[in-house]
Amino acid sequence: MPQANLAEADRLEPVKPRAEGHEGHAHEHKHAHGHDAQCKGHGHDAHGHEDHGHSHTHGHKHDHDHGRAHDHAASACCSAVPAPSPIRLPQSEAVGNDLRTAIRIMQMDCPTEEALIRKKLGHMPHVRSMDFNLMQRVLTVVHAPEALDTILAALRSLDFSPELADANPGAVPQSPPKPWWPLALAAVAAAGSEAAGWLGAPAWLPAGLAILAIASRGLTTYRKGWLAIRNGNLNINALMSIAVTGALLLRQWPEAAMVMVLFTVAELIEAKSLDRARNAIHNMLLLIHDFNKNLFIH
Repeated sequence: MPQANLAEADRLEPVKPRAEGHEGHAHEHKHAHGHDAQCKGHGHDAHGHEDHGHSHTHGHKHDHDHGRAHDHAASACCSAVPAPSPIRLPQSEAVGNDLRTAIRIMQMDCPTEEALIRKKLGHMPHVRSMDFNLMQRVLTVVHAPEALDTILAALRSLDFSPELADANPGAVPQSPPKPWWPLALAAVAAAGSEAAGWLGAPAWLPAGLAILAIASRGLTTYRKGWLAIRNGNLNINALMSIAVTGALLLRQWPEAAMVMVLFTVAELIEAKSLDRARNAIHNMLLLIHDFNKNLFIH
């Protein structure tokens, strides 16, 4: 090699690694900061360490990576995964010569209703088995095909409202809304009956206030208690009805009213707690579904 060429090569050779190293740094920085990397690439061109052809290639890489980053960002921003449809009741399916039917009962909140239903349907010859899901208020019955109407009629006789498949396609089942004012009226009347008894008021005043309190919120308990007694089941509603009736017969007006109001408040708290548990489980399932979908997308 001529001496001039060797000198020129010695002068240019150190520049090449620096250009490549800077290119690698700009390329990594471009991945981290997007448009800032492109700006740094143009600054490098201004210093003259990069030829025109390499600048063209660098711009092409930026367009490609920028488009890929934009697509990724769009998928991340627009990946509002639709919430899974609320679980509907399955259609009746054959189990040998019988059918398995899911029935939603909105009034079925706790083991009290479960025991009542078991006693009512357990003696039917065409009912093979029962499975209770109190959280979703679903009763699954394996029965003879011709016995479905009889089962539904038996549930209605217990003051329940059975629903079959797809009858309630809404979200998480909730307790039927109840007006708040009857309970407030019952609480005020029961407290007034207690106060009238302490103050030695005429007997008709605490008696009238106690009857008002029981009539405001206790009739539902009496109805449930009567249904339980008629079906040979001494559940909590039947026992509470007997206790309040006994207090009234003994003319213990304030005690009868206050016991009925406190029992109604306890039932309300229980129903709200179950609804919150159902909502928590439902939201947790939605979060798991969204997490799995996003994990699959990425």
